[in-house]
Amino acid sequence: MRKSVLYAVAGLGLLALPAAADRLHVNDAAYVGIARCQGLINSDDLGPRRNPTGINRFMDLESAGRPATVIDQARDARDQASHQAATGDPYEKARLVAERDGPCRDWSHMGRHARGGALTGN
Repeated sequence: MRKSVLYAVAGLGLLALPAAADRLHVNDAAYVGIARCQGLINSDDLGPRRNPTGINRFMDLESAGRPATVIDQARDARDQASHQAATGDPYEKARLVAERDGPCRDWSHMGRHARGGALTGN
């Protein structure tokens, strides 16, 4: 009897994990870095555009409760990345595509499933 109750409670805890995954938070420095990725992923100036839905949703969720200064830093990082994508020479654009398709790739799916190494309990 005790084992079945214990297994039932453990099962309920596992069922709650997917719902909790969307509530994970990144620290402020990671939030600003992900905003840069958001600017690159949303850019039309780097060749075929990636689907920005996941990262846009994630950033909307993550912005809640952030200090205004962090929100401003993130906006500046996103805008700077967009500007670099729009005005960069071919070599700069190639570097930005590599950044978008490399380190930023995992963040493009964050709104749908929380994954990536910079997640913290902040």
